[in-house]
Amino acid sequence: MYLRNRKGFTLVELMVVIAILAILMGVLAVAVMGPWRDANANLDRLNMAKLASTLQAAAMSNSNRGKLNSAAFKEASGRAFWEQCFKQKLLDSDMLTKVVSLGSKTGDLPAKPEITDGVGEFTQQNCSYTSPLGGKLLETMGSMGRKRTFVLSFDSRNWNNYQDKQGVLVSWSDGEQALYVDEVTAANEFGVTKEEWANPAEHIIGRKGPWARTFEERGR
Repeated sequence: MYLRNRKGFTLVELMVVIAILAILMGVLAVAVMGPWRDANANLDRLNMAKLASTLQAAAMSNSNRGKLNSAAFKEASGRAFWEQCFKQKLLDSDMLTKVVSLGSKTGDLPAKPEITDGVGEFTQQNCSYTSPLGGKLLETMGSMGRKRTFVLSFDSRNWNNYQDKQGVLVSWSDGEQALYVDEVTAANEFGVTKEEWANPAEHIIGRKGPWARTFEERGR
């Protein structure tokens, strides 16, 4: 009587190995995802600050005043506003990556650079942020003191990008610094209820507190 040479794993052994690998991958994912999301959140904040300051400089240019008073800009907000900014060259193609959140849960990606030449489409997935109404851009950006407001914010599609740690990214009208506002801060400082926070498109964006003058695309 003798033992047969084993040439492979049994099905049970393979299942055990696969289960162990799955557990290890899960542990690794948890360890990596936190710092990765923090890095994306920080870069989003820097990108929004850059976008806001570049937009302000572009809006103050005399050569752009006529464009901002055009019919195309007058009622444009959200996606439509940013599309006009690129097509009418208030912003160059370098800013295409700045209007998209790295933490987007809806698959947002930058538009192709050709959009600044009027070629191709600028879709909803090319934009993660709200905007002022085009016709009131300068007025909104000039809001100071007690009248200060948000110029940019995550739109409702991206509202929950960093809810687990940071909150909703916004940019004030009286400074270049972008920051995150969480649900507790929104409640304490701006009177936003839990129900309103859960449905920003209906209750917050373009409607309440410092969000009252930053909008998603009209008709959404």
